[in-house]
Amino acid sequence: MSKKLNDINDTPWQVKRFNELISQEQSIYFDVDDFEEIIDHFVITGDYLKALQISYYALKVHPGSVPLMLRGAQLLASTNKEEKALDILKDLEALEPDNSDVFLTKGAIYSQLRHYDKAIEEYNKAVSNADEPDYIYCNIAFEYENMGNFDKTLEYLTKALDLNPENDLAIYEAAYCFDLLSLTEESISFFSKLIDRHPYSVEAWFNLGVSYINAELYEKACESFDFAIAIEPDHTPTWFHLGYALSLNEKFNEAIEAYKRSLENDEGDAMKYYYIGECYEKSEDYVNARIFYKKATGLQVDIPDAWIGMGVCEHELGNAKKALDYLNRGADLDPDNTGYLCIIADIYMAQDNIEEGAVFFQKAIESSPEEETVRIDYADAMAEKKELEASVNIIQSALTKFPNNAVIHYRMAAYLYLLSKSKEASYFFEEALMMDFEKHNSVFDQFPELKTNPDILMLIDLYAK
Repeated sequence: MSKKLNDINDTPWQVKRFNELISQEQSIYFDVDDFEEIIDHFVITGDYLKALQISYYALKVHPGSVPLMLRGAQLLASTNKEEKALDILKDLEALEPDNSDVFLTKGAIYSQLRHYDKAIEEYNKAVSNADEPDYIYCNIAFEYENMGNFDKTLEYLTKALDLNPENDLAIYEAAYCFDLLSLTEESISFFSKLIDRHPYSVEAWFNLGVSYINAELYEKACESFDFAIAIEPDHTPTWFHLGYALSLNEKFNEAIEAYKRSLENDEGDAMKYYYIGECYEKSEDYVNARIFYKKATGLQVDIPDAWIGMGVCEHELGNAKKALDYLNRGADLDPDNTGYLCIIADIYMAQDNIEEGAVFFQKAIESSPEEETVRIDYADAMAEKKELEASVNIIQSALTKFPNNAVIHYRMAAYLYLLSKSKEASYFFEEALMMDFEKHNSVFDQFPELKTNPDILMLIDLYAK
């Protein structure tokens, strides 16, 4: 009830009066501005046909009115009558050749028709008399983007920013283009130059920081975010991305503080709680990690990473049943996620439930048959449980799939050495050395007890020369 009353109260008086006159079948007269108010009301409410009918009537009352003709053309275009709209706009151009709104409307219609060259031509005509030419340059940039000409897109976004360095639309569109094309170095150069011209642009510093993250230059990213925060201390996106950069740089305590600052004006973002939980987990503070993962799922139930994170924490805290409940819930949300399946498999293995662990490793292999590391992890997990024959069988299957993979050959050799099958082991070790000599240390990393094996040392010495 209250919402309907509010809607009535928000209705402009012109619309109320218009409806009264219609219901009483009286003649209708309003000045041009009032007719525009009525038309705009019906556009806002989504009744374009009603708005178009009123624009026709208004033009009968005020024939030749440029604002009403312009409204009519815009409404025709909105109802897929572009050619009729263009006819009106040609007449308007003859009446007012310096009216930038005419060219802007023509440009928008040509864009709607995918005639991007013509749209650019009309937008260029609008620039000289426009109140905000920087936004027209953005429109031109969008048309070049539609054409796949990203050099021109960036050229016109630069023109927009030269006129108005606070044009956030231009800044974010430039960032989008660089990201789309994976032009990380060019992005850094672009935003650095923008900062040279406009050193107090928060968005420029922010996007420079994001560019440095993409370049894996996390210290520089943090410096850029610090400058953005110095200019605007409550810039929420910067605090979040600062947290992200710090976490990538393994500064988890600082990252947590930055993430928490980003929550001050945005407490309802579930993913922020997830990222804080992830930092606590990586710091091995599983109690706090669990708290924040739970907050994330409380706000948004369909975040599989948060359920998986809670499962890992419960496992580390010794709560086996809860761990598997959470892990399986996460896996249910993303059943083909190989990483999740491997985590569940590892935890079953850690709980000496080899049978269930094997089931989940098999599911992981089915999910990512081209991922050789899954098979290696499976074999290693079985080896840790002293199931070396099973490890050999797993690796034998992997060799069929990946016959030229040196690490798999090294693993086969290691398991065979551990089974005291030295002759067969030496064959696989020698094959691996010929494939990739440098990777032989992977054997010692996984099985340090083989460092003193005389057969291995002899072969390494032979192929080192």
